[in-house]
Amino acid sequence: MRSYGIPSEDRKVMLAQVYGMCDHITYTLGQKGYPVYKSVAVGTISESLPYLSRRSHENSSLIANSRQERQLLNSELKYRTMG
Repeated sequence: MRSYGIPSEDRKVMLAQVYGMCDHITYTLGQKGYPVYKSVAVGTISESLPYLSRRSHENSSLIANSRQERQLLNSELKYRTMG
Protein backbone atom coordinates (compact mmCIF):
# COMPACT_ATOMS: atom_id res chain seq x y z
CA MET A 1 0.00 0.00 0.00
CA ARG A 2 2.85 2.36 0.81
CA SER A 3 4.43 1.69 -2.58
CA TYR A 4 1.23 3.12 -4.08
CA GLY A 5 1.40 6.15 -1.81
CA ILE A 6 -1.52 5.07 0.37
CA PRO A 7 -0.84 5.86 4.04
CA SER A 8 -2.45 3.71 6.72
CA GLU A 9 -4.35 6.76 8.03
CA ASP A 10 -6.18 7.16 4.71
CA ARG A 11 -9.68 5.76 5.27
CA LYS A 12 -10.66 6.14 1.61
CA VAL A 13 -9.07 2.79 0.79
CA MET A 14 -10.17 -0.32 2.67
CA LEU A 15 -9.49 -3.99 2.08
CA ALA A 16 -12.17 -6.64 2.42
CA GLN A 17 -11.75 -10.36 1.90
CA VAL A 18 -13.81 -13.47 2.42
CA TYR A 19 -13.12 -14.94 5.86
CA GLY A 20 -10.53 -17.70 5.63
CA MET A 21 -9.01 -16.56 2.33
CA CYS A 22 -5.50 -15.07 2.43
CA ASP A 23 -5.79 -14.20 6.11
CA HIS A 24 -2.05 -13.52 6.30
CA ILE A 25 -2.48 -10.53 3.98
CA THR A 26 -5.42 -9.14 5.94
CA TYR A 27 -3.70 -9.59 9.29
CA THR A 28 -0.45 -8.01 8.10
CA LEU A 29 -2.23 -4.94 6.72
CA GLY A 30 -4.36 -4.68 9.86
CA GLN A 31 -1.27 -4.77 12.06
CA LYS A 32 0.18 -1.93 10.00
CA GLY A 33 -2.91 0.18 10.70
CA TYR A 34 -4.83 -0.23 7.44
CA PRO A 35 -8.61 -0.70 7.67
CA VAL A 36 -9.38 -4.31 6.81
CA TYR A 37 -12.60 -6.31 6.94
CA LYS A 38 -13.54 -9.95 6.58
CA SER A 39 -16.84 -10.90 5.01
CA VAL A 40 -18.81 -13.91 6.09
CA ALA A 41 -21.56 -15.55 4.05
CA VAL A 42 -24.73 -15.74 6.13
CA GLY A 43 -27.68 -17.94 5.30
CA THR A 44 -28.53 -21.52 4.61
CA ILE A 45 -26.07 -23.74 2.79
CA SER A 46 -28.15 -23.59 -0.37
CA GLU A 47 -28.15 -19.77 -0.18
CA SER A 48 -24.49 -19.24 0.64
CA LEU A 49 -22.79 -22.05 -1.31
CA PRO A 50 -23.24 -20.43 -4.76
CA TYR A 51 -21.66 -17.22 -3.45
CA LEU A 52 -18.72 -19.04 -1.89
CA SER A 53 -18.30 -21.14 -5.03
CA ARG A 54 -18.05 -17.99 -7.16
CA ARG A 55 -15.52 -16.43 -4.79
CA SER A 56 -13.48 -19.63 -4.81
CA HIS A 57 -13.54 -19.77 -8.61
CA GLU A 58 -12.50 -16.12 -8.83
CA ASN A 59 -9.63 -16.90 -6.49
CA SER A 60 -8.35 -20.00 -8.24
CA SER A 61 -4.87 -19.21 -6.96
CA LEU A 62 -6.25 -20.01 -3.51
CA ILE A 63 -4.88 -23.56 -3.67
CA ALA A 64 -1.34 -22.27 -4.16
CA ASN A 65 -1.88 -19.63 -1.49
CA SER A 66 -3.16 -22.19 1.02
CA ARG A 67 0.23 -23.91 0.97
CA GLN A 68 1.96 -20.62 1.72
CA GLU A 69 -0.57 -19.77 4.41
CA ARG A 70 -0.11 -23.19 6.04
CA GLN A 71 3.67 -22.64 6.09
CA LEU A 72 3.21 -19.22 7.66
CA LEU A 73 0.87 -20.64 10.31
CA ASN A 74 3.32 -23.45 11.11
CA SER A 75 6.17 -20.94 11.45
CA GLU A 76 4.10 -18.79 13.79
CA LEU A 77 3.09 -21.80 15.89
CA LYS A 78 6.72 -22.86 16.24
CA TYR A 79 7.71 -19.31 17.17
CA ARG A 80 4.98 -19.02 19.80
CA THR A 81 5.55 -22.44 21.34
CA MET A 82 9.32 -22.74 21.10
CA GLY A 83 10.41 -19.12 21.00
